[in-house]
Amino acid sequence: MESSSPLGPPPVSTSTTARPPTTPEDHEGERLERLDRPDGPERQTSITSSFSDQSKERITVPSACVQCRSKHLKCDGLSPCTRCSSNSFECVYVRSRRGFKGPRKNGAGAQGKVPSVPVPVPGSASSCPLINPNAARGPHVPSGLATPPDHRLQAFPHPSDLPIFEANQELVSYDAKQSTSGLDLRERCIEAFFYHFYPAHPFLLPRAHFVALRKQKPLDHLLAAMRYVGSFYVSQAPTMALGLEAERSVYHAECPNDGYRVQAMLILTIGFDGYTYQEKALQLLTDAQDLALKIGMDKRQFALANGDGSLVLEESWRRTWWEMFIVDGMIAGVHQKSSFRMKDLPADVLLPCEEREYASGHIPQGHSIEDFDDESFDGRDFSYSSFTYRIAAVRNLGRVLASRQYMTPDEAAVLRIDAYLVNWRLHLPDSKKECISSDRQLDEMLFQAHMITEATTVLLHRELSELDSSIAKNVTSCAPHKPISPGDNYNIHAAKTVRAAQDISKLITLPVPLVKHTHFFTCVVTLGSIVHLSCWSALMSFYQDDDLKQQLRLNTGALKTLWQVWPSAGKAFGQVKGVAQEIFAAKKQQAEIGFWANYSNEEVMRNMIEDQAIMDELQLL
Repeated sequence: MESSSPLGPPPVSTSTTARPPTTPEDHEGERLERLDRPDGPERQTSITSSFSDQSKERITVPSACVQCRSKHLKCDGLSPCTRCSSNSFECVYVRSRRGFKGPRKNGAGAQGKVPSVPVPVPGSASSCPLINPNAARGPHVPSGLATPPDHRLQAFPHPSDLPIFEANQELVSYDAKQSTSGLDLRERCIEAFFYHFYPAHPFLLPRAHFVALRKQKPLDHLLAAMRYVGSFYVSQAPTMALGLEAERSVYHAECPNDGYRVQAMLILTIGFDGYTYQEKALQLLTDAQDLALKIGMDKRQFALANGDGSLVLEESWRRTWWEMFIVDGMIAGVHQKSSFRMKDLPADVLLPCEEREYASGHIPQGHSIEDFDDESFDGRDFSYSSFTYRIAAVRNLGRVLASRQYMTPDEAAVLRIDAYLVNWRLHLPDSKKECISSDRQLDEMLFQAHMITEATTVLLHRELSELDSSIAKNVTSCAPHKPISPGDNYNIHAAKTVRAAQDISKLITLPVPLVKHTHFFTCVVTLGSIVHLSCWSALMSFYQDDDLKQQLRLNTGALKTLWQVWPSAGKAFGQVKGVAQEIFAAKKQQAEIGFWANYSNEEVMRNMIEDQAIMDELQLL
């Protein structure tokens, strides 16, 4: 049985001869070679047809369909089965427990499940497949947490570790029409992509334009990436198998080297990162950047030359470049394992327009990044989009990362960078100061801009403050722990760090579903939690202690909610919870030995009761 490469799949072979083992270097060479040779001599058959052929040969019938079972008739296991097809019955399969012999070795999870409730068809008032509101998903189930009840949401192996047949069989078994929703499961994943994921990363064509383009142009690799990310929000979808299919598709030898391939790789980058596959995500991002530079996406002319006369498509290409810039910065900032390569790449791509303009197709004349930088001095009064302020926030993050690349920045360097952050806030137009518009709609681009700015402030000042984060050294789900080195004005740095962490918690309280935000919000919340935990551990006075505890409640609740979709949030939640339990145990011990001798028994008792309430909530979460 052949296992897939973690970086790029090998060609599908019809030979039964076992292939010799390959090294990581071999896979590296194969992947880069495929990027350079879209029409190379090694040609693969269609991934989907390959899945079908293998599964038809080896698939078994685990149970009869509902119609055949109710009549005690033999079922051939097809979808729909022959009996239902000939009688025009709805053919639905439900997993039977009769004769169950335990899970397959390295099995992929539940097969043949169907939704227990109908899912609204797109176009209705509630026009999108819903996520499972009670399931905590993902491969990382932190210790001390109950395993989620949904079988598919339990821990399962990485796609590259799974036997190909198992993943293929899971995919084929879910490829039937879902009669309860009126939509193919694959299409439900596409709808979920546009409804849930797209507003946080809006660089593909708007939905209506994309549907039209899809009818004119083969976009299998892009659709595969969209299905994978969309499957995060559809509890019946085989996320693992769809991820494997998408990765194979973008590295297929016949996949064209064009902007759509860059878009597919960028979507997979975000999805893999949110699934805790950080190394794989970083490699995909690097490959996407290499391809973008190769085809000239960094040049202003690219959008015009590849827009097919459509202003909306031209805008999509500009947004793709800038989204790749933003994702590169976010991954470098929250994981601190890369150098934010794109901050140093010269590019003259025009800035994106407002979201409502993009959605309507009325694209205004674009502005350059130089126009934006000179806004306060050239006397012109341009209106810049929320997407542009998001870009500006990531540029400031890049300045912080550059200052930390070789050594801890000196006080003068910190002041210069801090001025950029303060100016970003000061020069926001009045219409951009709040993330909720006058019509009570979330401006996700502006939300992310504020989120990035607060996270950047923490990264800049925390290491120079007196807030020792060693208590949270085990919170490594997003980035490794770094010791602090207090500066001369450590009290100012501490105040700015705490204020930024408080502002991160305030973002959680906005009246919008947390799962509508980018998954990078998980790491920003985790970063704020580290600051809160440091304060809770170190500040023995009761100054603002109640507020601090409420912010910890907000952060842990937000991580738990985001865990419904993103496994990375589950990993972060488990680590934050573990540190909170350690702090609580230490504070109880200190109380027992009379560490708080300067406080009355009533104050100590009240504080311990409140601390216990936090721990009880965490245990329930």
